[in-house]
Amino acid sequence: MAHEVHTTEHTITVAAAPEAVFGLVERAQDWPHVFPPSLHVEYLERSGEEERLRIWATANGEVKSWTSRRTLDRAGLRIRFRQEVSQDPVAAMGGEWIVEALPGGASRVRLLHDFRAVDDLERNVSWILEAIERNSGAELAALESAALRTGTDEAPYTFEDSVRIDAPAQDVRDFLHDAGQWQERLPHVARVLLKEDTPDVQHLEMDTRTPDGSTHTTASVRICLPDGRIAYKQLQTPALMSVHTGEWSVREIPSGCVAVSRHTVVVNAAAVTKVLGASATTADARTFIRDALGGNSTITMRHAKEYAEERAGTEPVAPAEYASVQRFYAGQMRLLDEGEGDAWADTFTEDGTFDQSSFAEPVRGRAAIAAAVRGRPAAPAGTVRRHWLGLPAAWRFPDGSVRTAYDALVVSTAAGAAPVIRLSTSCQDVLVADGDGWLVSHRYVGHDGQ
Repeated sequence: MAHEVHTTEHTITVAAAPEAVFGLVERAQDWPHVFPPSLHVEYLERSGEEERLRIWATANGEVKSWTSRRTLDRAGLRIRFRQEVSQDPVAAMGGEWIVEALPGGASRVRLLHDFRAVDDLERNVSWILEAIERNSGAELAALESAALRTGTDEAPYTFEDSVRIDAPAQDVRDFLHDAGQWQERLPHVARVLLKEDTPDVQHLEMDTRTPDGSTHTTASVRICLPDGRIAYKQLQTPALMSVHTGEWSVREIPSGCVAVSRHTVVVNAAAVTKVLGASATTADARTFIRDALGGNSTITMRHAKEYAEERAGTEPVAPAEYASVQRFYAGQMRLLDEGEGDAWADTFTEDGTFDQSSFAEPVRGRAAIAAAVRGRPAAPAGTVRRHWLGLPAAWRFPDGSVRTAYDALVVSTAAGAAPVIRLSTSCQDVLVADGDGWLVSHRYVGHDGQ
């Protein structure tokens, strides 16, 4: 017997242009800081007007996850959606967002749902209707608020902090994943309660100390993703924020990894003067939040660094070995400055890799590196280019390699003119022993300002 199809419709009028309202619905990656029930969204496929999404959201106090397909009609300001695999008690669900233009530049938003309940049980139908009613009302009200704050100081803003770590990425990811141990590991955490009833969905409640000695309580849902990222949304925020979402990620680099903390915040304008004083502005609140969240995130990442580097067993190289590394770099840069491109490429291993932030793809193999150097544009006639390297930091890793980090400048001097800094870079190398010397097995050059 076919299950009964139930339908609902919810509407709201928004004092904003239809295209602006439609854009908020279209940008699914922004939903967690627009719609209260939304926790995280991942794009699985994107092709023209067709999209496939993995969505995590709360429904009647429970975290649910599903995969949906969307068809975007941008000209008609309509988005149709259909869940591929629904979660009990939903047997199937779909619907449509419709944005209609109203006189005077306003918009009417219609949110349609159709669904079937598992086994057509009345309790399942009631549960779904209750969830749709609660979520749809919250989503439409939030959509209106988001549209009205677009372009103001109350719009969401995002910032990042990062810490370089001389250890394998997995140890850092483990530290960030094991938030249940943060009370013992982090000085600003006074209490922590972590539950993971569903694999990779963590409920985290935490008391955090502030610089004045007080504490505030936050409650978050953390989604632990297959690639090691942890996306989270605070369900209980400090008074100064109405929305706070974030993500922990760890990026591997040749000499270890880089931990990155990203925050997206919406200021609670109604609380600004109450929390920060009568003369405080939303801009002041942004600065306060940036310093507080960024400071705590950086403390967390620095403790992750200490934890991971201790586990990795990395240690600074011995003085004599460090001197040999310095000699290696002095000779290598001299070859480059004197135009000895093939000899410079010979300072890489046969299968070495040279990568730059300006490259679409790394250059791999000594022969390809040599060809790339020969293909570089020559300096203008009468101009001399020099490479200057700062003192490298160097660590020996358990695999026997030495990994270095250093800054480098490219200085260009035309005849009769003052020197000009052409490039400012930050570099990381993996060095392997070659007799009494060294070869580069991997180099990454990051250009400042990119």
